[in-house]
Amino acid sequence: HAVGVGPLLDERTVRAMLLVRANTLAMGYSGVRPDVVQLLLDMLNTGVHPEIPSQGSLGASGDLAPLAHLALVLIGEGWAWLNGERLAGGDALARAGLQPLELQAKEGLALLNGTTFMVGLGALLVRRAINLALTADIAACLTLEALKGTDRAFDARVHAVRPHPRQIDCATFLRTLLTGSAMLRTDDPNN
Repeated sequence: HAVGVGPLLDERTVRAMLLVRANTLAMGYSGVRPDVVQLLLDMLNTGVHPEIPSQGSLGASGDLAPLAHLALVLIGEGWAWLNGERLAGGDALARAGLQPLELQAKEGLALLNGTTFMVGLGALLVRRAINLALTADIAACLTLEALKGTDRAFDARVHAVRPHPRQIDCATFLRTLLTGSAMLRTDDPNN
């Protein structure tokens, strides 16, 4: 299954994959030894990053191609990056002071079967979306201050009428950001 093509995944995505795979296998439902989980964590902690092409996974039965490229390094095969240098998988492990695995029954399947790439990438994208939403809220408050606007639209009573939890959270956050601002209009704009 290690037949991926295209540009390589960036280091953050590969690190997310290592962490997601270790977490999934650590739950104990996949029939792998603790050594498998430990090597994934050791690779993460020492900076051994498997070289994983970005294309080749359909996602229908998991991320077979990306996980196959990841698993190759665990057994000392494939390619990996360590401190900015591309090395054969076994050499990267050796330089980091790690030993490749000799897989036992069911461990090969456990390493290849799953949605690790999708979950890892999804987690990174969710974090990015949260940062974007927070940035948009901050920009809205700065704009309101620049225009000498009023924060009356964020009054809790207004949002209690339509009790949508995230709307209430957003209004509360905006009120918090604007608390104590000397730039807001304090008079009644309707007079």
